[in-house]
Amino acid sequence: MPLKPKQQHLGDKIAALLQSEIVIEDNILDYIDSTFLTPSVENFRQILADPDSCEAQTVYELLFFPDEQLQKQLELILKSQTYDDKDVEEIITYLKQKKIQPTLTFPDKRGNLKINIPDSTIRPFMHRLNITKHIDPRISKTLTRCIPNLSDIHQIRVMLRNCRFEFSDPICDFLCQGIEKIYPESEYFFDALTFILDFLDHSDPATDIYLQLAEKKQNYLQMIQLAEKNKKALMKSSVEQLLLQGHRVPAVNIADARKQITLIDHICISIFGQTEFIGIDDPKEMPIDPGSFNCP
Repeated sequence: MPLKPKQQHLGDKIAALLQSEIVIEDNILDYIDSTFLTPSVENFRQILADPDSCEAQTVYELLFFPDEQLQKQLELILKSQTYDDKDVEEIITYLKQKKIQPTLTFPDKRGNLKINIPDSTIRPFMHRLNITKHIDPRISKTLTRCIPNLSDIHQIRVMLRNCRFEFSDPICDFLCQGIEKIYPESEYFFDALTFILDFLDHSDPATDIYLQLAEKKQNYLQMIQLAEKNKKALMKSSVEQLLLQGHRVPAVNIADARKQITLIDHICISIFGQTEFIGIDDPKEMPIDPGSFNCP
């Protein structure tokens, strides 16, 4: 059965991306070299020759794990069309039939080789694109209205597409206000959006968003207070002695915790017009300063 036009369009785009040269990234190369003792191109060809082996399956998964840059190249199609699970299955079948053979290139001048993409790799690759995730029209309209940079729009859509939460009315309102109020005012918009999306992925949809943000800020403050207390205690006793005395000595990155608090304050002031300085005797001790994003 021939593909529908929208399936054909997306399938051809994905096939073209898969057919492109793949330059092995440093982290993947480190895995290959540590696992297979720095194989030559010919040795690596033999490793990949059995796609059903555990070793080859792991390598294929690493090589064909779609990143946001690849996903961005699909957004021009995805923002104008919607796809369901049946569409995905049709495109998977289409891609398997094409027997795509990209060229794999080692970055250290070891050489390159043409590889076959196993059928078993195509399905997880397609599902990780999240093409069936429908971004709420209210958010799409806000992006078009508030963001002049098309690349930024596509980046935001990919980030939204990769989220697990559902676009309920409170979440849509929150995201639309965040895009409208934070994007034009802050060079830290993508830091804030990354925080917001991770927060929403782990939030309770039945609880007020502002209250959950305030609670999260309080948790960070408690972590900082505990870390400062332990820092003073460690000047007098060893970790072992503190543990024997029943003290908790968690590893806390104080600079990162302060950055998260600053982000929460920045988000709350931008969207809600206020923030809560919970647990701080003097608010001046925790200034709302986006410059703290640069802390080490």
